[in-house]
Amino acid sequence: MPHTFQMEETTEDGRLVVRLSGDLDLTARPALTERVVARVTTDLAGVTLDMGAVTFCDSSGLGGLLDIRRAAGDAGVEMVLRNVPRPVARILDLTDVDGWLQRE
Repeated sequence: MPHTFQMEETTEDGRLVVRLSGDLDLTARPALTERVVARVTTDLAGVTLDMGAVTFCDSSGLGGLLDIRRAAGDAGVEMVLRNVPRPVARILDLTDVDGWLQRE
């Protein structure tokens, strides 16, 4: 049974913090990118995606993370991934995106 994708947004010290949970895949990508990109502004100190409860990430999910990173870069704010679980870290390592997606 698929793990339902969910997001919870907060602001901490001027940073947008988005806690993600469930499967980050083709069905989750549009909601993730539209919602987070809409919140990325030059007024933010940065964007943190807390991935501690993400259970799966495929190439579509990775593309969504890169879309958010691009929007953050365009706004001149830092984006970091926090609490990256091992399965997600594996796809990040295999695709060699460390130059784009910074991890805490």
